[in-house]
Amino acid sequence: MEVSVVAEAINQLYNPLSSPKIRRRADSLLQRFQRSPEAAQTALRVLQAPIPAETNPTITAQLKAERAFAASTLYFTVATYVRKYKLEDVANWTPEERLQHEMLTQEFVVLCQQVWDILTGPSAAAEEFNVQTHLALTVAVILLRFHEQHNESSVVAAVEWLVSNQQRPMTDDLACNVTNFAILLTLKVIPEEVDNKRVKFFKIRRAACEMMVQQAAANVVQNVLPSIASAIDANEDQSRLRGLLLQCFSSWIEYGSITPALLLESGLLNRAFGETLHRPFSNEAFSVIREAVRACKNDSHLPMMVFVMKEFVNLGKHIREQLASPTPERVAFCLKNCATAISECGQAFIKYFVDYDRDGTTGPLVFEFLETILAFTALNHLEISNETMEFWIDFRVYISGKHEERMYEFEIFISRLLNILVERTQYPRDYKSFSAVAKEQFGVYRNDVRCVFRALATASAASEDRFIVDAIYAIFHQYELADAGQVDDTWWRKTEVYVHALSALSKSIRQEDTSLVPRLFEYLSRDQPNHFALSRTASILLGVASHWFARNPSYIDLYALKILSRSFGVVDGPQSIPYRGRSEEDHVGAVALRKLTSLCGTHMFTPMWLEALVQLYRVSLSAPRKKAGLVDSSVALIVESVANIVANVPYKDAFPVIDQLCSIMFEDFVSRYGTLNPDDDDSIEFLSVILDHLHVLVTRIPPQINQEVPHPMLQVLQKQWGLLEGILRAYGANEDVMEKFCGMLVGLLETIRFEALDLASAIMSNLLEQFARTYDGNFLRVIKGVIMCAGDDEETMASLTRVFVIVVETSLSKIAAAGSVDECPVLIMALFDLVAACGEFRPMILVQSHQFESLLALILHALKAQSPDVGSATLSLLKEIGSWYGEVQRTPHHLLQSGELEGKVRLHQLIQTLFFERDVQYHLLVALFHAAGGAMPQTLLETIAEVIRSCWTYFGRRRSEELIMRMLSDDGFMQVPQRTRGEFVSTISKQDCIDNSRKFRRVLSTFCDHFKKCTSGTPSVMS
Repeated sequence: MEVSVVAEAINQLYNPLSSPKIRRRADSLLQRFQRSPEAAQTALRVLQAPIPAETNPTITAQLKAERAFAASTLYFTVATYVRKYKLEDVANWTPEERLQHEMLTQEFVVLCQQVWDILTGPSAAAEEFNVQTHLALTVAVILLRFHEQHNESSVVAAVEWLVSNQQRPMTDDLACNVTNFAILLTLKVIPEEVDNKRVKFFKIRRAACEMMVQQAAANVVQNVLPSIASAIDANEDQSRLRGLLLQCFSSWIEYGSITPALLLESGLLNRAFGETLHRPFSNEAFSVIREAVRACKNDSHLPMMVFVMKEFVNLGKHIREQLASPTPERVAFCLKNCATAISECGQAFIKYFVDYDRDGTTGPLVFEFLETILAFTALNHLEISNETMEFWIDFRVYISGKHEERMYEFEIFISRLLNILVERTQYPRDYKSFSAVAKEQFGVYRNDVRCVFRALATASAASEDRFIVDAIYAIFHQYELADAGQVDDTWWRKTEVYVHALSALSKSIRQEDTSLVPRLFEYLSRDQPNHFALSRTASILLGVASHWFARNPSYIDLYALKILSRSFGVVDGPQSIPYRGRSEEDHVGAVALRKLTSLCGTHMFTPMWLEALVQLYRVSLSAPRKKAGLVDSSVALIVESVANIVANVPYKDAFPVIDQLCSIMFEDFVSRYGTLNPDDDDSIEFLSVILDHLHVLVTRIPPQINQEVPHPMLQVLQKQWGLLEGILRAYGANEDVMEKFCGMLVGLLETIRFEALDLASAIMSNLLEQFARTYDGNFLRVIKGVIMCAGDDEETMASLTRVFVIVVETSLSKIAAAGSVDECPVLIMALFDLVAACGEFRPMILVQSHQFESLLALILHALKAQSPDVGSATLSLLKEIGSWYGEVQRTPHHLLQSGELEGKVRLHQLIQTLFFERDVQYHLLVALFHAAGGAMPQTLLETIAEVIRSCWTYFGRRRSEELIMRMLSDDGFMQVPQRTRGEFVSTISKQDCIDNSRKFRRVLSTFCDHFKKCTSGTPSVMS
């Protein structure tokens, strides 16, 4: 392929004006070129050409793209090369194989030297770094693939041989600079490429390469890198190599298994700590340090751990001094990296510096090291401070298992840390001026610190109690200052931050405490002094401390209502802080209320609480939409809270409360929308909210036995049915409203079951009427719910059968009119779900309705559906049908004669008649194979295979094999080669294939691929 053709393809690929089709075509051409035999030599010619001093940006961009592609082509060639002879069997090579190996090795040696000469040639300094990297990778892979390791020869010696034979002599500083760059870059990527799975090494060769790296590591770190480091230090022109030197060092630490003693002797680790404060090389330096930390894995590495900790202490002192100077920006760039590295170091060394040499030279160093980490935690920078949190958590967990003396020594740091975190989570004075992003970051930081509080304080029961008591007394002190009249603009900030800290551990507050906790909530319930932020956090504390109120219910009325009432306020004072919780779903007051009522609802069935919650609901619901007030889900939490309160009281006592609450909903709806208008989006939105609230009530108020009156929500719906019927008629065609309306009815049926049958009977005609008008599958969900909870008497079954007939006939006529099952996905899914429920719980309906055969015909059509949802529903129903048949087959004969299973027996007989005598099962099996062959989406192949495999389970091996043999003899499958059909039958009939779903699916998929290829464009049995 000509270079000009490749160049044009590169231009088309990167030209922003190229169409997607042109780009795809160019990409395909370039991929073909990279796999061609002439690719390497063509790429070499491109790279060997000197780089011109071009000023035209278009030409420069094209030239860069060409050289980058050429370099990547060279790498692709050597990385994907696979030998044609067996490398692991060297002793048994034939003379031809040995000669082939020698010739091939010589070819790649020449290529390696040519690439090295480009990497160190006259244009090397002007080369793009990505090109240089690919060239170094090419050299590395050739050395790894073809260099034979001997005692006197190593991969490093091979690099030295390349240097000694390079075209450009090292006679000037620039040549030395370029050569050292090439050496470092190549040495850096050699150990990385051994671990690169994209490079196609045989297993034995990769193991040999790993051994080569291990053997060369000591020489690289002890001799090669220090020598280059000296050259860099001696020549200022080579200073840009300082970062690459560190990268190379880091790579060999990671992959070379270098001993810590050797790392210390090399002096390169000292160099890395020194480079951390130089911006251009800081990232690479910290990478080296982190790799060195990971290399310390046991007690023998303690000297290096001590060295690293000392260096971190010195580095920390220098950074703190610089931060306190007039020019703190000189070290700002390295703070996060340093915090991350020192924290990782602390986590890796915890057990060593806690357990070893406590009274020796390491003892003072350990405390200095902890002071250094604590200094980073104390920095007034959330992101940097956060980097140290995992260390403190791990540290606290580890020392909690030590004896008290050690615990006391280190607890000082934990106490100071907690004080720092409390200070850091206090709202800043200028919070209102924060940007939205800054506010979000601060909120996330506070949430993270809650987790840290919890982790630090819960390591032991004693520390847990100490934290809680200290926080409570800090809050007491704030209120004592308030009682003394010492309230300033910082009072609420200091108070709120301790309440916030306490809320992290409120679940650990002892339930039996009746001295501190009551006083705490008495303070927090005071009207003054206060602030919205404090009220909000107090509500959070109240919600998570619900277990304490459940144990001490006498305090609920005294304090809880006052605290909660303030969190629902919508007007702030002049110093307010805008909280997202006031307008989003996680409104803290509503959440706290829900938590409190879920544990204490029994104690809250009092006029005071009920009146307050009903009034709160009234105000929240009547607030103008999209303005002040709670968002919809938070209002739903209030409804759920009311349901929690009335859940355990008799129906007759609960009904007045629920009736009042629901009356507010309906009256508000009527007052807003006197005329029901299905085209009014606002009314649809409001109606959806009300239906959500009704659904909460019908599902959250549990059924009770031996009640004097019906379920409260049943009474409400019967009372309000006139309005609900109007809503049903007016909004029946709105799927969103009907989904919620029907969901509410289904929830009621599932909750109280047969108690709701009177209501179900009364509304059935409305449901059928609306279904016939809209064909909305939501109505079938309600009908399914009615069938599930109906009785078994003859009259009820006859009525339900008539309903089922109407539903099926209406659905089939709609689907036929639509012309395709894919046009009615929701209807078909709902219908099949209804059929499955009838077959499982009311099989006599399927028998007496005489609709089962029509439904099987619909299933046959649905097996060609392109909708994944329709396909999934169809396959699920087919598997259910098989299980109905198989259940009776497995049931002992004497149980079948009892009469209790008459419906299942009759359905079994019906399936047998249709499947066996009328041959429906055969047509279903053929349709399933066509579906697996592509008639249905291939994402359903696993499900299709399971349905076919279930034939063996439910209908027996003999029947299944007969159907398979018959199907394969059909004209539609005869085009598949006889050998393929024979192998398929022999494999799929084996018991291990039937028992193994994955194997069955694989065998079926392979056969269907052949079937699809052979019958493409041929009329099938299903036509």
